[in-house]
Amino acid sequence: MELSEHLQRTSAPERIQQILASLRELLSARDQVLVFRNRIEPVEEEMARGRVVLAKQTDYWIEGQSRVSHTLIEGENLAALRFLNDEYRQGIDVVCIDPPYNTGMCGLTYSDHLLVDPGAPYPHSNWLSFMRKRLDIAHDLLSDTGVLFVNIDEHEIANLILLCDRIFGEGNTDVLIWPKTDPIHDENRVERPYHNIKIVHEYVIVCFKDKARTKLNQMRMPTWADGGYSETPRDMETILKGLGTTSSAKDELAEVFGDRLAFQTPKPRKLIKELVRSASHRKSIVLDCFAGSGTTAIAVSDLNQEDGGERKCILITDNENDICRKITYQRLKITRERERFREGLEYYIVEIRP
Repeated sequence: MELSEHLQRTSAPERIQQILASLRELLSARDQVLVFRNRIEPVEEEMARGRVVLAKQTDYWIEGQSRVSHTLIEGENLAALRFLNDEYRQGIDVVCIDPPYNTGMCGLTYSDHLLVDPGAPYPHSNWLSFMRKRLDIAHDLLSDTGVLFVNIDEHEIANLILLCDRIFGEGNTDVLIWPKTDPIHDENRVERPYHNIKIVHEYVIVCFKDKARTKLNQMRMPTWADGGYSETPRDMETILKGLGTTSSAKDELAEVFGDRLAFQTPKPRKLIKELVRSASHRKSIVLDCFAGSGTTAIAVSDLNQEDGGERKCILITDNENDICRKITYQRLKITRERERFREGLEYYIVEIRP
């Protein structure tokens, strides 16, 4: 006898039968929905015990020449985001993130292999749980006309679109293509081996808090003609041409550190600058909770210098392999001095106390 028949014959409450019907409907559609388990992260357990705090690191603060100071937070980004949500809820206009792509690759400056769970019934589950928690908070942090930009590649693009649709709504999610190779920018590019198909692009998922109420600004898109370079204001298009490549981003790092591989997966400054321009105004707050090499803050300072704006950037990154102190902080400090950016820098750390 089926459970549904048993419930009917024993006069089970109507509510139980409704729940069973809903579960059967969900299971019948399981190939079309996103299924993953909630993975409790160690930092969540520490936060539940009240042991996580956000502490100033004033030895790393840099005094600026403007009213604006960027913020760099070292530590677990989930904890940092929850702290930020207390102060900045619905106050951030732009979020730019370049999260782990879940490729399973070892040997990167950060761990892109620890979220892979190949033996599990849902091998993408850990990564989706990890991303959902951070995107949920990003959604809360965004202003009514705020925009989130997420860089991603082919490994998780399908799952991430479904996740963003769930959090932001299908009508608030779009997908852009970023060509990550371009002969104009790739004079130092090292060709990687590939099988059958050469991957020459990645994606940027665009999530609007409320697309109907949001009007993007024009971007300044580069054009090359007769050997010259110029920029033209244009509406955002689905293919982000001419905004730099993976190789040109590594060249930008080499200008600071003398090493193109100081951080293996940077994004070009021009790409991030134009994304920020498209969704911000002169006093916007911009967030990057996967800060990596610090490109987002540099792009924000560059934009402020260009238009006289007072945008503030909040960066969060852990200190795995000394990324935060040796890469993010040092790049911000050196670039600020070289390019005479006016913003100061405040440094905090997520601490777990006994």
